Amino acid sequence: MNIGVFGNGAADLTHGQYSLVIGSDGTFQGDYDIGTLAVGGGGGTGRFTSIVSPLEAIKSRAQSYGALVQYITDNDAIISGGLFSLAPLPMDVCLVFLKTWASEGEDRTTLLAGWNSTLTVESVAAVCPKTVVVLHGAAPNVLPWADHPNVTAILAAHFPGQEIGNAIVDILWGDVNPSGKLPYTIAKTEDDYAKNLVNDTALRHTTDPNAWNADFKEGSFIDYKEFDAKNASVRYEFGFGLSYTTFELSPLTVRVPDTNLSRTPSVEAEVPPGGHEALWEALVTACVTVKNTGNVAGSAVPQLYLAYPDEAAAPEKSLRGFEKLSLEPGESREVAFVLKRRDLSYWSTAAQTWTLPEGSFHAMSGFSSRDLPKSEKFELPLSP
Repeated sequence: MNIGVFGNGAADLTHGQYSLVIGSDGTFQGDYDIGTLAVGGGGGTGRFTSIVSPLEAIKSRAQSYGALVQYITDNDAIISGGLFSLAPLPMDVCLVFLKTWASEGEDRTTLLAGWNSTLTVESVAAVCPKTVVVLHGAAPNVLPWADHPNVTAILAAHFPGQEIGNAIVDILWGDVNPSGKLPYTIAKTEDDYAKNLVNDTALRHTTDPNAWNADFKEGSFIDYKEFDAKNASVRYEFGFGLSYTTFELSPLTVRVPDTNLSRTPSVEAEVPPGGHEALWEALVTACVTVKNTGNVAGSAVPQLYLAYPDEAAAPEKSLRGFEKLSLEPGESREVAFVLKRRDLSYWSTAAQTWTLPEGSFHAMSGFSSRDLPKSEKFELPLSP
């Protein structure tokens, strides 16, 4: 087997050029070019007693069965045609490791992965029919190369820590079944995201006391709620993630209280820190059964979303529960999502309290914010 390993995120730290440079204008000009990225910067950083890079782990695994590993960890060399110095071509599989530096005290200027990532992937995919891209970073990246026919898989690894290489090899070689789900939406382009930016360069010279203000007017319409409101297509939705096995859901059932409920918590009760105690009363239970329909063990993450009656003026749907289940092939298990008064209420600015809305709720269950095949409508029995 002929394996190619490419990208500056694959290399051992000893291959890196990790320097901390302060430029003539006083700005940070850190060069974190070549070397794996296992943690973030600032308060998100840490020191390792040891670290296993992806390249080191891949070479170790390949050696165990006599595979050939060829690699280039300089993105500029890849872009300038360095792949044609390798032989034989094409390779059986190419693994491309990208990274995005992030730290407190500064914002990213782009949602692309760093160091000419797009050209790096495109250069590899142009000569490798099976290209797998691994991303290291703290937050979303846009993926303009995701539709390339030779990009056959994408692994959002984020920051795996000191066992970064071994963890990734376990996934790519099938020892461990991936089960992570996106905690954010990946849009198709940067322009698809709502922006609230200030120009840092201009701010250094302004005397306007309001120039630093950034007004956040989106309210509850953030991430998947924003994309739902705009009816916008996305690259990968909130909650999405693939597995080496498959799962199916039973019909969703919803149990509501037998007795009438007050629309608001009692005004006579003492309100401790954290909110009125009545907000944590369990009122509704939504149940669904998950079955592993594939041939290998894996973990599913069924999710429950709720659409509110019009009175609440809420987003199209809101996540109200999720649970991770490890299932053997053919195994089934029921999940019970318990909805508390707080989950079912909205904040009434007129009454200045949490209020249960009148009308029909819509409970939806599935495996991502846009994969919700099971649903059930219900109404709460409210006191007159």
